[in-house]
Amino acid sequence: MYVLHIEHTVPDYQRWRAAGFDSDPLGRKQSGVRRHRVYRRSDAPNHVVIELEFETADASAKMGERLRKMWVGAQERGLINTPSLTSLELADAMDY
Repeated sequence: MYVLHIEHTVPDYQRWRAAGFDSDPLGRKQSGVRRHRVYRRSDAPNHVVIELEFETADASAKMGERLRKMWVGAQERGLINTPSLTSLELADAMDY
């Protein structure tokens, strides 16, 4: 499994959620996303962490490229600040 880990602070979580994430402008499912998780920092609720899971490294890399291009417009509209994007490969997992 491959994961794109995205982290950034948004000016307004509800606005970002509705106009950004929930509108799904890149078509997550069609782009190979198998699962997503959205987290908010408990001490800073406008700071979000998103994990997008993929079956292949190629699908993950392609989505990373598309996200970087999309963020330019989202930053111009004031929906997001500068995100960080990390590409990860799952090495081990255990459910308890």
